[in-house]
Amino acid sequence: MNRYIVIILGMGLLVRLFFFVYFLDVPLAFWDDDTNTYLYTAENIRLGNGFTWDTEPPYMPDAFRTPGYPVFLLLSRIIFGNYEAALIAQSLMVAGIALIIFLIAKDLGYKNIGYWAAAVFLAMPFSIQISLKFLTQSLFAFVLMIAVWFWIKFLKSNTNKYLLITATLLPVLALIRPIAQFVYLPFFFSFVYASWIYGRFKIKEIFKVGLVLGVIFFVGILPWLYRNYSTFGHFSISSIIPSQMYFYDSPAVYAYNHDISYHEAATIISKKAEEHFGAEQGKFSALFSSGAYLKEKALDIMLEHPSSLFIVRGIQFFKFFIRDGIHYWFESPLPSPSMSLEFIRSMTPLLFFVMLERVFLFLLFLGMSVTAILSFWDANKESRVIIGFLILIILYFAALSGIMSSAGLRYPVEAFFVLTGLLGIAKVGNKILNLQRV
Repeated sequence: MNRYIVIILGMGLLVRLFFFVYFLDVPLAFWDDDTNTYLYTAENIRLGNGFTWDTEPPYMPDAFRTPGYPVFLLLSRIIFGNYEAALIAQSLMVAGIALIIFLIAKDLGYKNIGYWAAAVFLAMPFSIQISLKFLTQSLFAFVLMIAVWFWIKFLKSNTNKYLLITATLLPVLALIRPIAQFVYLPFFFSFVYASWIYGRFKIKEIFKVGLVLGVIFFVGILPWLYRNYSTFGHFSISSIIPSQMYFYDSPAVYAYNHDISYHEAATIISKKAEEHFGAEQGKFSALFSSGAYLKEKALDIMLEHPSSLFIVRGIQFFKFFIRDGIHYWFESPLPSPSMSLEFIRSMTPLLFFVMLERVFLFLLFLGMSVTAILSFWDANKESRVIIGFLILIILYFAALSGIMSSAGLRYPVEAFFVLTGLLGIAKVGNKILNLQRV
């Protein structure tokens, strides 16, 4: 293996191992607001209490989380005797993501940019932190990266073994995070696009690939769907969607319509639901039984003025790409940025670096846009196909992450975003240099 990429991967891994050792005496440093729902579930499975995050009887079954990550944590506990070993595994997975993004860049003929993409991805503040948290992102992003790697091989060679490997990995993604329940779509559409680019567009072949993806995906998640149906009477992968729509998506539209802050809107909306159910949010938000009400009321809010939904969605789609990861290391709230003297006076070192990271992410967003546009005129068919596929994957998560954008929601496609962004920046830079020479 090339020594430069070994050095980059080694440095990225060493940084994570340093923080792991540094925080060993502060176990809560590895926790997040959602961590208990994963760790307690894994421990309950181990103790025979079922799939639940309850800490005492009667251990009511959980409809909110999917089994992928708790099972991963459980395996760590069984094999290594503790859950912390999962964090080491996650750090190795992040290094694996960086390696594969380098190999993809190398395949595209941009090895030097591949070095930068791997290094930037590993150095991103959120990338360092999230690999040391008991959260789904690292495992999910790693499995997604492997699926993308084998799918690229399939698009290039049309070899069935790569199709089957990828198709087997996609339901695993959905069982780790429900947002992946439609993840087969960008894979399928990229095959249609590749068939057109390579001049092998055949309805029979497209139907076969779609059928393989769909059947294997459904079979993969079927046991969990059946579990939810037999337990709760709902043939669904998770109860998270109505809750996400009501408590996280609709407040942004409500705030826009009523000219108030997101926090104020979220408080108002949460109180309405609590009054309806006669209980605190945590008592009903994760239940299938509350789904119909939450979904109906969320849609009422979001569709009250469709133009507002369109505007807010557009704003949050953009914010998906520029949410910084630095401030997640600290618990202090950030002031809303504004072009004012007072904002400049209130500039702290943290806020300065937050703004600096957001500017860098904005440049990556512009670079990604350039890469996406120029790919349509790329003479290299293979490059057009691969770039087109990566853009489809990025847009899938940007579109489905909802109105509540964050660095955590972007993380599954962070490596693809960095690579395509740097490619675009490099292309613009080369154009400018060529113009100056003329």
